[in-house]
Amino acid sequence: MTSGPDLAPEEVAADAQRGNGGGLVRGMRMRRVVTLVLCAIVVYVVLLQILRHNANPLPALERANAVWLVPAVLSSALGSLGATCALVGFVPERVSLTRALLAQLSGFFVNLATPGGLGSAAVNTRFLARSGIPQTQALASVALGQIVGFVLHVLLLVGFGTWIGADYAASLPTGATLLISALCLAAVFAVCVGVPRLRRWLAARLREAGPRFRELLHQPGKLTVGVVGQLAVTLMAVTALYSCSRAFGQTATFPEIAFAQLVGSAVGSAIPVPGGIGSSDAALAYSLRVTTGVAAATWVPVVLVYRLCTFWLPLIPGWIAFLYLQRREAL
Repeated sequence: MTSGPDLAPEEVAADAQRGNGGGLVRGMRMRRVVTLVLCAIVVYVVLLQILRHNANPLPALERANAVWLVPAVLSSALGSLGATCALVGFVPERVSLTRALLAQLSGFFVNLATPGGLGSAAVNTRFLARSGIPQTQALASVALGQIVGFVLHVLLLVGFGTWIGADYAASLPTGATLLISALCLAAVFAVCVGVPRLRRWLAARLREAGPRFRELLHQPGKLTVGVVGQLAVTLMAVTALYSCSRAFGQTATFPEIAFAQLVGSAVGSAIPVPGGIGSSDAALAYSLRVTTGVAAATWVPVVLVYRLCTFWLPLIPGWIAFLYLQRREAL
């Protein structure tokens, strides 16, 4: 007995192809939905930022020296190249440099909807996985890059702080501020340790980063590219801020701007606000005031134009790169 009419092998193959095609179509539709939702969030945040008069950088451009804005924009572009090197340098496998650069641009676009640069990390992990690298190893490479970037950030912070003679003891918060900071750190630590799923996830990332690093020790050239790339990302951001400060006639030295940028970016990234909008601007302006002794109001247009060059302008190429990689199924 048979449960239905017999089908020819050709018909069975056709049915299977139609079934796979249906799954593919559903996957494509889901990616389009995700893209549209992300675009809607980005458009909403951009419009919200523009409608807030105090956060609109366009009027500040009228008072800026355009000559100094050129190196600011170029530094932002070179920072993208540095991020590309930072990604491929911590991946022992061969990765397309062109698509890696497009992934970094896509990260600019996705970061607007995510706090603390989580969007770039997610995009890089997805890109590496789509490039044929196992998911765990992709996560390990991205985590290793972030760990190295954090270490370099701290070393540069101490180095530039020593250069300008920063008094670390005098700048430490006291009283209620110190207590609140300690409680926040304790709460974060308690969550990381107390939530089993999060604790296992963090432990797994650390375990995976170790073997990945040992593997890269046998490829010192790649490891050097990754470290130099991470260093370039930070220094190009500092150069962009320094150029913006000169565009408004500020005479602060490069080490002072570097120290303020390193402190401000760290504080701004720690606040869970999508794209660091508002939080990063305020933290950077306040850090510049403390470091240079110049009123924060003087630094507001500098920070707004700096954010325009390094955050808002890259959104357009980032959006194009994001759509291109999705169309090519590289994300």
